[in-house]
Amino acid sequence: MMVTFSALTGYLLSGSVPNFTFVSLFAGLFLLSSGASVLNQVQECRYDALMKRTQDRPLPACEITTLNASLLATVLIAGGALLLRMNGEVPMLLGLLNIVFYNLIYTPLKSRSWLAIIPGAVVGGVPPLIGWTTAGFYLFHPHAVFLFIFVFLWQVPHFWLLMIKYGKEYEKAGFSSISRMFTELQIKRIVFFWGLITSLFLLLFPFFGFVLQPVLLGILIVTNLFFVWQFHRYLFQEKVPGTIRKAFILINSYALVIFILLTINAMIS
Repeated sequence: MMVTFSALTGYLLSGSVPNFTFVSLFAGLFLLSSGASVLNQVQECRYDALMKRTQDRPLPACEITTLNASLLATVLIAGGALLLRMNGEVPMLLGLLNIVFYNLIYTPLKSRSWLAIIPGAVVGGVPPLIGWTTAGFYLFHPHAVFLFIFVFLWQVPHFWLLMIKYGKEYEKAGFSSISRMFTELQIKRIVFFWGLITSLFLLLFPFFGFVLQPVLLGILIVTNLFFVWQFHRYLFQEKVPGTIRKAFILINSYALVIFILLTINAMIS
């Protein structure tokens, strides 16, 4: 749903009025990302079976066969690609290219390098571009590039927060984890400063041609300050169970608020 919502943000950021292409974008992206997720679980079934967090997924729990899961992934990806094709070749090609990045590059790299998150973050940044091009606009327009960079930056601390909590579990299952390279405190510092960079990047919006309404600009500044303060608090100040989960929820909520702010600004501009 988050992938789909980021694509819809890319569409609405162009100032386009929702119509049938908006509906087919929603359905196409939802099916395509669902298919990629199913295919990912097929690829990582043996790893999932070794981790408590994932051992109850349908494949390791033997609720569905690998063949049936593979067929389901194929149907979902094909259906999603066809729906995106209704909006043009570029959205479809971007969607299929993302499948290649996610399932053929990022997924195999996860067991070899803790830096696999970098191509993984590229995957997260593409859906807004799919939404933007669905609206019929130039792929490398500054507004689209701005949203791509924001989502790319956001993806990294979003994933590494999981590694603070589940890093050892990932290592035992055979994945390469950042927890092998750094201590928990060092990871927290990396995550915080990456989150800070993400927040500061948003303030560069004038360089990408954005003109924010005064009220929305004020909300953006307050949101950024609140995010940085709370993020630091959860990572370093609170010493109670569940703070990493709170930080994870916070950074996801933060991205959602930014999507909404940008969408509102585009609609009233």
